[in-house]
Amino acid sequence: MTSIEFMAYLFFGIMGVAIMLMAILFPLWTALHLTLLPKLDAILFRQPFFQERELWNYQIFPLSLLRSLNYIYLVAFPRLAKKKRFKGFDESLPISWPTIAACKLHAVLCALILLMGIPYIGISVWVFMFL
Repeated sequence: MTSIEFMAYLFFGIMGVAIMLMAILFPLWTALHLTLLPKLDAILFRQPFFQERELWNYQIFPLSLLRSLNYIYLVAFPRLAKKKRFKGFDESLPISWPTIAACKLHAVLCALILLMGIPYIGISVWVFMFL
């Protein structure tokens, strides 16, 4: 096997695994979006936690996914989220443990896909530079 064949197998292998992970990630994100927004909007979707522009922009569909990502981040990593976006929020969240587990799974899947992007881009650059 030549180095070009090896790089091609690695390239398409990483792509295949990333596609499989995204097939899990996006339906999970949709379920969390539909679950978290009704529960957390009354508590968190207000001025000290979101800027005025965000309160207006995050009401429509594509950008409301960013709002759900903020909520997923808060549920998965509460200490970090309370240091950054949700400063001063000390209430308990009305979230069940399966939802917390799903948020942590979502965060892990996002991290895996991002980590897989590093060698994927590296292989792409190597192929285009040296072949």
